[in-house]
Amino acid sequence: MRYATDATPDDEPAPREPGTQALDRALSVLLAFCGSETERKVSDVSRELGLHKSTASRLFRALADAGFLQRNEENGNYRLGVAVFELGARYLAGLDLHALARPLVQRLAEDEGESVNLSVLEGLDAISIHVVQGTRNLQLVSRLGRRIPLWCSAAGKALLIDQDDATLRATLATAPFTALTGNTITDLDTFVSRMAVVREQGWALNDQESEEGLRVVAAPVRDRRGRVTAAISVSGPIFRLDGERVEKLAAAARRTADELSRQLGYGFGEVWGD
Repeated sequence: MRYATDATPDDEPAPREPGTQALDRALSVLLAFCGSETERKVSDVSRELGLHKSTASRLFRALADAGFLQRNEENGNYRLGVAVFELGARYLAGLDLHALARPLVQRLAEDEGESVNLSVLEGLDAISIHVVQGTRNLQLVSRLGRRIPLWCSAAGKALLIDQDDATLRATLATAPFTALTGNTITDLDTFVSRMAVVREQGWALNDQESEEGLRVVAAPVRDRRGRVTAAISVSGPIFRLDGERVEKLAAAARRTADELSRQLGYGFGEVWGD
C-alpha cells in the first residue's frame, strides 16, 4: 500500500484529508495479518512496513482498543480481534451470488463480445439464472431460465468438475443421455472419460453438443467452502469460436469465475475455520 507521502515522479501528490496517512498505516498493519502467522510481533510488522517501532506500537494499541487486534499478555504479540470476525461475518451474511456476478458477467460479455451465462445445478440440468447478450453480430440468443442437460452443456460439465468417476456415475445414473445433435455424448462411460479432461484443464467445452453451430466454454464458481456453486459460460457461433478463440475465451471465463469465487469467500477457508 502506498502511503500519503508516496508518489511516483510523474504524479502530483494528491490532496490528503487530515488523518488519512494514519488510516493508511493502520490498514497496512491489519493487512500484515493476512499471512499464515496467527500472531505477529510489533517489531516484525514495523520492519515490514518501514515504520518506526514507536509509530507501529501506537497503531497496534489503537487497533486493539477498537477491537481489531488482541494482545497476548504472555508474550506481547498481537492477533486479530473479534471486530474483524464481526465484519467478516456481516460480509458473508450479505453475499448474494446473483448480485456479485452481475457486473462481472456484464464486463465479460462487453470485453469478449459474446453471450455470457451464469448457471446453477438443478437436478440433471444446468439452468441459466443470468444472461447477458454479446455485442457481436449473429448472437445465438439464450433465455433466462433455460435448462440444458448436464451431459451436453459446458456449464453442466463445469458444475460437475469436482465429482470423481464414482460420484459422476451415481449422479447421472438415471440420465437418459438423449442426443440433441450428432455431437451429443450419449453414454455414461464416454461422459465419465471426457470429464477427466475437464478436471485436468479446469474448464469445460460444449462443441455443438446441445445445438448445431454453437460452441460454449464454461468455468466453475466456488463458494467459501470450495464447493462448486455455479458456472460462468461464454457462447458463440463455431465460425468465430475456433481453436485459438476457444482457448482465449476459456481463460477469460476462468478469470471471471475465479474473481466471483474470491468475492464469495473462496480461498479464505482457514480464516473462517472451514
